[in-house]
Amino acid sequence: MSFLISNKQIIVPAQIGYLPVLRKFITRIASRYRFSKSEINALTISVDEACTNIIKHGYRDMSSGSITMNVQIKNDRLIVELIDRGTSFDPNQASDPNIAHYIQTGKKGGLGIFIMKKFLDDIQYVTSGRANILRLVKLRKVGSVYPFIIPITSALKRLREKLFPAKIKQ
Repeated sequence: MSFLISNKQIIVPAQIGYLPVLRKFITRIASRYRFSKSEINALTISVDEACTNIIKHGYRDMSSGSITMNVQIKNDRLIVELIDRGTSFDPNQASDPNIAHYIQTGKKGGLGIFIMKKFLDDIQYVTSGRANILRLVKLRKVGSVYPFIIPITSALKRLREKLFPAKIKQ
């Protein structure tokens, strides 16, 4: 069962210079809610790639715009919603590149969506009126226990065991 723990938001101008702000924002949130380093790196790289595409392609023919980042932290996942009003593009419609061709030709760039698909567990795209909403989902690693979701009875039991350790009979 998935339940909401927290919801955060930031709005920045759609400019390359604001990418570090967005990277720091997602890194800080994912760290605070104890996502692993590999999960945080996957989220940070994916957010950077998605926002770069929004800035370079979505707002290419516009003088200004913004990116709204909503972050929902659930017990089993982190969901990033990137909302913009630029030209729409569904990354799920992009085909995977021929990696061998990239290597042979030394081509640079154009792998952002491919990377996002590899790093994330789900990518959803919807248009709502004039807004584009890109939802990036990263699941927590299975079997991880996070202190903020441990039932209070379990926490009290562990405290009792530390304060009054069981004596071993010989």
